[in-house]
Amino acid sequence: MDYIFSFSSRNSALRFADSVSSSGGSYKLVNSPIKSGSGCGLAVKCNDYSLCSNVLNYGHYANLKAVYSYDGEEYKTLYDSSSSE
Repeated sequence: MDYIFSFSSRNSALRFADSVSSSGGSYKLVNSPIKSGSGCGLAVKCNDYSLCSNVLNYGHYANLKAVYSYDGEEYKTLYDSSSSE
């Protein structure tokens, strides 16, 4: 299973990707699977949800817009900042 962390800021996405890599994880930069109409649409794909959750908890990523899981066929929204208010 892959997890996709979508950001509205290109800088935040790149900083998150760098932190994932520094923590020993592998990632791939991808386009956000679901366009929200605002932001850069850049996302970080990784298969280690636990590592990415830890990176999110240790850093400040105010521009995180959504987190999706992808099983190879379907995207499921795990977190969406627009609906968590």
